[in-house]
Amino acid sequence: MKRVFGVMVVLLLTVSFLAACGAPPLPAEFTLSSVTVSPSAPVVDGTVTISATVKNVGEESGDCDVDLTVDGYTDSKSVSALAGGASSSVSFSYDATAAGDYTAELSTPDDSATKSFTVKEEGENGDGDGAVPTWSVGDTWVMECSYANPGGKTEQDACELTVTVEGEEAVGDEDCYKANGVFTPAATRDAADMPLTLHLETAGIWTSKANLVYMKQSSAIAELPGLPSTVTWTLSGDYGWEFSEGKTWSGSVRVVAGVLDEITDLEFEVLGVESITVPAGTFDCWHIVVSESGSPGTYVNEYWINTTEVKSVVKEVEAALWAGVETRELTSYSVS
Repeated sequence: MKRVFGVMVVLLLTVSFLAACGAPPLPAEFTLSSVTVSPSAPVVDGTVTISATVKNVGEESGDCDVDLTVDGYTDSKSVSALAGGASSSVSFSYDATAAGDYTAELSTPDDSATKSFTVKEEGENGDGDGAVPTWSVGDTWVMECSYANPGGKTEQDACELTVTVEGEEAVGDEDCYKANGVFTPAATRDAADMPLTLHLETAGIWTSKANLVYMKQSSAIAELPGLPSTVTWTLSGDYGWEFSEGKTWSGSVRVVAGVLDEITDLEFEVLGVESITVPAGTFDCWHIVVSESGSPGTYVNEYWINTTEVKSVVKEVEAALWAGVETRELTSYSVS
């Protein structure tokens, strides 16, 4: 009994000592995220910039080397005295001397990450130079929105949507342009899975900088004050820019609206280039269609995107989000 009591006393003293002194700090540990390649569609004899974010997830400050390997080419950059919990960006330059598919491999002593890219001959890319269309703060697109739900509570509705670029904001590891949309008057829509008529006043829109596809949208809905209302896409494969006829990729969309929380698997396909006329004019556009997995040919979304003048969606048809079908057509735009 005395021996047991003595052990208990020693344990209590040890716990008290550790509590007084505190646990030793976690050693420095370096992770990688947000690997990007710029331009997203490089051409032969161009320079490719490969960037990543290094984070020290430990508590002690530390140094590390970040190593890059691309097709036998190697380089290394040092990160010094990175405090615990802090992040730092590193960038490498790679000379693209030959067309082909490449994979950039980055590593620290604790982590690794990869990013694939394709180098093409000059003029082989969709817009002649391989550069993804870029947006600037203040770029604006005005869309005419019409909604049709024959036999529903809202059989017809019309409004205007003005979308303006406000800045940049990441969605996960995807760097995005952040835009704000305003419906005038508020858009009236019938909920697909709830017996509700909803009124949309404003929307947040996140579009991938590198791939020119939607990553997230949020809506301020009058009937759901303070409740989440978001649509988020998770994409896989060689998605988005650059577009080419027959290109496909997969993904899923998560819709959260109040108590509703649904995930649907999707398939995307670029049908080709079409000339379409909308109130803003006639444009050559990439026609991209979206189907639910297992239902090819039944489109739940369609997008017509002009990458040279408008640099964005010229027309959009949404057939899955609401009980009816919403069509948006460009009426005017102002881009830098």
